[in-house]
Amino acid sequence: MPNVHELIRDHVTLSIRCLDRLYLHAYLPKLQTSGGLCYFLRDHLGHPIPSPALFASMLDRFVGAIKTYATTQGVPLIPFERGQRKDDVAADYRARRP
Repeated sequence: MPNVHELIRDHVTLSIRCLDRLYLHAYLPKLQTSGGLCYFLRDHLGHPIPSPALFASMLDRFVGAIKTYATTQGVPLIPFERGQRKDDVAADYRARRP
């Protein structure tokens, strides 16, 4: 039986663009169709009606988990304004470090 690495090695890549930021780009082809999305919401997550409204609670839980992790690990969360370049903000933080 194949392990997880063997199953995803042709589907998942990890790229590091700079030392202060890590991106994970995931492509889930079955979620790109309405049928696949309905299956995920109804059969996988167990909601009787597959509604876009379900994503709000999923987002809230995800954001809450990030905030909890940052708080417990002492990692600062930096809010950004609309249109603000994240690289410029990161450069300011890097410039302040010895």
